[in-house]
Amino acid sequence: MRTFDFYEFAGVIAPGTVVLWGAALLQPKFRTLLISKDLTVGGLGLFVILAYVAGQLVQAVGNGVETVWWRLWGGMPTDWIRTGRGSLLSEPQAKALHEHLGSRLKLQLPASMREISAKAWMGVTRQVYAAVAAQGRAGRIDTFNGNYGLNRGIVSSLLVLSALAIVSHCAYWRQALLCLAIAAVALSRMHRFGKHYARELFIQFLQLPDQHLSGPGK
Repeated sequence: MRTFDFYEFAGVIAPGTVVLWGAALLQPKFRTLLISKDLTVGGLGLFVILAYVAGQLVQAVGNGVETVWWRLWGGMPTDWIRTGRGSLLSEPQAKALHEHLGSRLKLQLPASMREISAKAWMGVTRQVYAAVAAQGRAGRIDTFNGNYGLNRGIVSSLLVLSALAIVSHCAYWRQALLCLAIAAVALSRMHRFGKHYARELFIQFLQLPDQHLSGPGK
């Protein structure tokens, strides 16, 4: 049987579970199907599968939330290093990062990271992650990414539930407002973990020993 990793559980199954339970509470017809007093192993397995499917659909909403939110902030935190926005790294660290990107990853970079296009920088950050993961230093990065995905999923699932509450019955407007309020809290957590992820990614890259990246005998 296939096992789920931390990101799939936090970013897909958990938000999918929120949507299913919320739908069961709002719609009595769903309640009898999803919530049973006599839960069997097979029933639990079916619920996990449904939660996974629902979570994947919620991810589509999450992609929209992510795009709109980070556009308001001038790009995702990993892009702030390139544009000089925010204070994820100090000036000496940013300078060292620019030097190490060229020497460790064998990349031909312009004199300033601001001259790198957003599309090209996306490829650079993926290569940075690959270098960090190859040295077994991606544990904290993956944890931050998982928590980021979890909160993005919570925001998305609560937005879906708030819409479902209004559609189900206009008397559920209080429940819809509660969902939106909780979603706002989760959005702030998503923002925080996005910054943590970007900072940890580049800090760990700066800490990589050069001898392991340059290969034996070099």
